[in-house]
This record gives sequence, structure tokens and C-alpha cells, in this order.
Amino acid sequence: MKGKLYIVGVGISLDYLTLKALRVLRSVNKVFLDGYTSILLGDGIRLTEIIGREYRVLGRKDLEEFNGRLVFEALDDGDVALISPGDALIATTHVNLLIEARRRGYDVEVIPGVSVISSSISISGLMIYKLGKVATITYPKDGIIYEYPYDVIKENSARNLHTLLLLEIDVERNVFMTVREAIEILSELEMLRGEGVINHDRLAVGISRLGDTQMKVCPDRLGKLMNTDFNGPPHTLIITSPKLHFIEEEALGVIKDIYCR
Repeated sequence: MKGKLYIVGVGISLDYLTLKALRVLRSVNKVFLDGYTSILLGDGIRLTEIIGREYRVLGRKDLEEFNGRLVFEALDDGDVALISPGDALIATTHVNLLIEARRRGYDVEVIPGVSVISSSISISGLMIYKLGKVATITYPKDGIIYEYPYDVIKENSARNLHTLLLLEIDVERNVFMTVREAIEILSELEMLRGEGVINHDRLAVGISRLGDTQMKVCPDRLGKLMNTDFNGPPHTLIITSPKLHFIEEEALGVIKDIYCR
């Protein structure tokens, strides 16, 4: 009898693991952890203690090149859970696995987790109603800078919306883009495009280690954020809308006082 695949979002850190996620992780036959698309804040020993069992970490090859082969082999012996840091289906890699599992005739259940997207806006004190398109900033490849984030910021700004920018992560290569590097890339794009979208006086919010005890949330001008000492990865950057609601303005000041020390 074929097992059931559970794609389990465990939240922005292990402190945000839901009771339902915990029940699933303790009940399935085998547990895998996605060690490719994001970081699981909290060490492996702690996760083992929480779920009361060992788990196997899967890398990019396991999940993409081999199309989740180890997961499907394990499903022939019973129920399987794939742990996703953050929310369950934020990464396209997990969506592809979901689709492939259904193609192969497996039952699938998605267990949502606390998402970096909603949490980043929420912890900043900004209004979720004003969140525009989300984009990812990546490092230049072969000297070419990916311009899409610039276009997204431009479009969102024209509609007075905030832009949440996810920063490139490659866990296997130990590559984690910082807020400073993201601002440098945006500044290079401004020099290239010259459309007045980005300048060092633009208000933004830099976030590091969201949900962790070392979390920092710093609303400030881009020029100042470049010189802010953020903690370790992962980092996130929000470019705020050109015109803030007065409640947002007050909230940013309070959040800065609490979380940017």
C-alpha cells in the first residue's frame, strides 16, 4: 500500500512549529528535511529532540535533479514527511514535488507554516494591504545583473505599495546575500537604468534571522542600512511605499526601538 506524502511547513524558526506539524512529524514512517531552499533556524539536535526521531537532509540534487527520488522510494514503505523551512509551498521545488506525487498516484497533504512573507510585513508594522509584488534579488551571473527586482519596485512604488525582496540563498554553497549586498545591487541597477527608483534616502526595512532570538528589524534610509550591523542569515529587505500611512510611520519608529539594537 502506497504511503501518503506530507509537505510540512515548520515556520520561520522551530519555535513556530505548529501542533499539527508536530503530530505529523511524529507519526509518519520517514522524515526528510529540505536543506536546499532555505535555512532551518535552530540546530539539528533540537529538531531531533522535538520530533523524537532522526531525519535525512535532502539537497538540490535530491529534490531537483533526481526529482525527489528518495522521497518516492520511501513512500513505498509508508507515510513520509518533507520538512520545509517556512511555509510549505513557498518554494517552487516543493510545488513540483506535490505535482509529481499526484501524478504517481500518492495522496498528499500540505501543512502550512508561518511564512517569511507575511511575517516580514507584520513584524515591520507595515500594512499587509499595501504589499505589492514580491521579488528575489540574486547575485550577478557572468557579469549580468537580473533587473526584474528594479522593475517590481518601480511598479509597486507607482501604486504606493511596499516591495518585499527575498535575498538569494544557496545553502549547499554557503551563500547568503546580506542586506548590504542587496542594496549595492539595487544601486548598481539604478546607475544602469537611471529611472530614479532607488536612492540612499529611500526608506526601507532590513530584517535578519526573522523569528530567531537574534532577530533584527531595522527601518531606516537605504544609505544607513548599508552600514547597519545585521546578524547572520537569512536577510530580507522591504522597500517601503513612497507615502506611508501615519500609523505605519509611528509603528516603524516603535519597531526600530524594539528590534534594531
